[in-house]
Amino acid sequence: MTIRAIIGTVAVLSGLAVLEQSVDASTGEAGTCKSTQAYALMQPGDQIAVRAQPTPTGTVLGLIAVPPDGREFAASEVTLNSSQNGWARIVLGGTPNYTAGDTGKRASYGWIPADLLTVNSRIDGPITTYTRPGLMGHENGRIVAANMKFRVLGCHGEWLQVINASIGNIWIDRWCSKAEGCRG
Repeated sequence: MTIRAIIGTVAVLSGLAVLEQSVDASTGEAGTCKSTQAYALMQPGDQIAVRAQPTPTGTVLGLIAVPPDGREFAASEVTLNSSQNGWARIVLGGTPNYTAGDTGKRASYGWIPADLLTVNSRIDGPITTYTRPGLMGHENGRIVAANMKFRVLGCHGEWLQVINASIGNIWIDRWCSKAEGCRG
């Protein structure tokens, strides 16, 4: 009886290890998505710590901060090129509102919580929504002429995994990375 319990425990733990290492938006390895723009919607004066590793205890490389200017919200655009465990890897060179810290070295990328990034649906033409990215996903809807904001959860290839209260957790194939929208 004890041996069965041990074997069962090992099987469960092995299954969790495989699940933890599976590749999708939240657990994908660095470099798993095409570079894309997104924006952090912040209150002026707020700061986002950019870390060296995708963890809350990672070394802080610098800060993204929008200076106070009287607006209620401001957007800071970033280039997202990977996601892992709920963190977004962003390119630091050319990122507006980014100030490097005094860690002694200049980094070319850093990590921020992915759900601090936003995209929206204000584009010309429809956005197709999917259950998963790539060939394993199925189309489950379309967004047409809507003004919705989505929090970014992660990315995979040319897809973004996003969430909002109206639609829930979906994958999209097109989006707008500007707070003011992208309609012509």
